[in-house]
Amino acid sequence: MIKSSIIVTGLLIFIIGISAVISNAQDRPQDKEMHFKVRFAQGKSSTVIKKQIRLGKTHIYTLRVKEGQNMTVILTTGSNTSFTIFSPTEGSIEGADGETMWRGMINESGEYQIAIGTDKTANYKLEINIRK
Repeated sequence: MIKSSIIVTGLLIFIIGISAVISNAQDRPQDKEMHFKVRFAQGKSSTVIKKQIRLGKTHIYTLRVKEGQNMTVILTTGSNTSFTIFSPTEGSIEGADGETMWRGMINESGEYQIAIGTDKTANYKLEINIRK
């Protein structure tokens, strides 16, 4: 009788603990997107952006690129931060998802997005270079 009482009490404590963990996970807010427009200095085709990103945030950089141009994106940061590049119509660019470096020729003109995400707060340097 005492053993079954201890087992029932242990199960109740376990269930309450699991409920609290599930509740906290559901209460956590979704990643908040912060949008930035990439601007190059007059006569320049590259830029360097230095920022800090916090857990729960996504930094999204938008820039216009023309078909046939070459783009290089380099993210210098810790190991838990990376970027994904999205084309105007095709979604994420092959080889540019969860990366810290990408170089390639642009296949369509339009607005491209570079989305930076992290698993922990991190400082970063984002280098973007566009060449013909």
